[in-house]
Amino acid sequence: MRPLRYTVNVTLDGCCDHRAMFTDEDLHRHATENLAQADALLFGRVTYELMEAAFRPSVRAGARLDWMEPFAHAIDAAKKYVVSSTLDRVDWNAELVRGDLGNRAFKVDSSWRLYSSFLV
Repeated sequence: MRPLRYTVNVTLDGCCDHRAMFTDEDLHRHATENLAQADALLFGRVTYELMEAAFRPSVRAGARLDWMEPFAHAIDAAKKYVVSSTLDRVDWNAELVRGDLGNRAFKVDSSWRLYSSFLV
């Protein structure tokens, strides 16, 4: 079985809310490199909605800095699994996951490398 890689961005003061943090080119470059190694992404509802709003191609032109574009392309192209009991449907190359995550997520394909990022 290939590895499940988990990421969480935490500031020195312990903040892990993506909406309250600043990002920079190095962080996006690192995240893009991680995405390139993943076969799929595993998100919770909040992170999925946050990423979709920021990086889906329909975001208006000029809304992102140029150095964000490689990350935007990588996350847009990636297969996504979204864990949620409240969403009715997902799109953006995503599949909704309900029920027992332990049994569901790892039956997808045991050879896949999943990249997980949750915001609660």
